[in-house]
Amino acid sequence: MALSSSARKAYKKAVKVKKKRQRGHWLLIQKGDSAKEVVSKLFTQFAVLVLIACGLILANELRQSLSAKFLNSSLKDLYHTFIDHGDNGGELLDGAKELLAINPDTVGWVHIDDTNVSLPVVQKRTADGNEVYLKTAFDGSSNKAGTIFLDRRDVLDAYDRSDNLVLYGHNQRDKTMFGDLAYYKKDLGYYSEHPIIRFSSNYRTDNYKIFAFFVTPALPSQTRDGVIFDYHNYIDFGSRDRYDKFMDNIMARTQIIAPVDVKYGDKFITLSTCSNEFDQSRFVVFGRMVREGEDPSVDVSQAYLNPNAQEPDWDVIYR
Repeated sequence: MALSSSARKAYKKAVKVKKKRQRGHWLLIQKGDSAKEVVSKLFTQFAVLVLIACGLILANELRQSLSAKFLNSSLKDLYHTFIDHGDNGGELLDGAKELLAINPDTVGWVHIDDTNVSLPVVQKRTADGNEVYLKTAFDGSSNKAGTIFLDRRDVLDAYDRSDNLVLYGHNQRDKTMFGDLAYYKKDLGYYSEHPIIRFSSNYRTDNYKIFAFFVTPALPSQTRDGVIFDYHNYIDFGSRDRYDKFMDNIMARTQIIAPVDVKYGDKFITLSTCSNEFDQSRFVVFGRMVREGEDPSVDVSQAYLNPNAQEPDWDVIYR
């Protein structure tokens, strides 16, 4: 039986509405939707919002990463244009003058050949000084990559410096900041190619021979006896006993035995960053300043892995 004119119009309208809903309203809840369709659309809307949020987060991460890379590259070019090695007799180095003009918190520049570690170092000696640059770039902008900073308790000026300069930096996934330090953990090859840290204060440049590095827990709850090696609190030794305690803890944990001797009275640098073995772990690299008249090179052929290195207490950490 043929459909009437009105029935044909109603049928065409229904088909048109159905197609319209299929084309443009698959995401929006409409009058007449079944309970199942409503639930499905709500779930889809939630998924789309999550996808958009993730995209925005990733875009922001990329923006901050690119911003940090561009800033660090620009600062590196600027600093090395005016770089001056050695002791400047208490006068500011030319490179330091350029950096201080941008950021008066500048205290130096840390560098490891052929790595991404070639960066300005800042310091805030206020009570919250060790938090300021965790998410602040060298130019003062907000950035999760932060800036390499010297412990607020360290002394570093034209004529005086602490026994141990402790530098902190983020372990960035894009290997900027202190991200490249993780390569030391892989094998001896990386150490063999990068055994020297160069640190220029605002007044002089010194080389440091790397003699130890290891992963260590940061929380007392991650050890059986509630005691951690608080390497960051060894700023000035004050006595031979305290120096010996510092060195004994390092040598018990170091992943390598390096051909670098150390003695009481030496000056040190410590590079500290987060590690990825477990939550609240740190990877720490130690260097000893090259002494007056000493050969600045390291006979890396004599370095070997430490078979007796004290590891973190995995049973406690993963209990």
